[in-house]
Amino acid sequence: MHLGSPALAATLQALRGETDVHIVAPTFRDPWFARVLAFVPNVDPVVGALGALVSVLPNLLTPAECNSPALSAAVASLIGTEAGQCILPWWADVAPAGWGASHVTALIDAVRDNRCPPGRRRSSAPVTRAPRC
Repeated sequence: MHLGSPALAATLQALRGETDVHIVAPTFRDPWFARVLAFVPNVDPVVGALGALVSVLPNLLTPAECNSPALSAAVASLIGTEAGQCILPWWADVAPAGWGASHVTALIDAVRDNRCPPGRRRSSAPVTRAPRC
């Protein structure tokens, strides 16, 4: 079956058990599909946590999930990617203290290479609609 939407195809892969965040990354460019992964109980915990961040639902993450080495590694691996641009602004709010220090070179390189906008600010206004990345 051919699916015209890369985000839909990636979401279906995640729902079928895919755990590689680079394979499901197209999902993270669409907050509506990412929200599905944030709420589905049998999806990989890291994939679900990334979905929650993109969906502007960081409160779904527990402190244990925020401190998870697997989640930290997944976010780090997405630095400089389109999916990373959607995740990093929200990860900054829940990342363990000092997380960026060990990834400073990758973050700076991504900004210099125009693969990541520097210090993208988010509105503090309540979110009524998930933003498109």
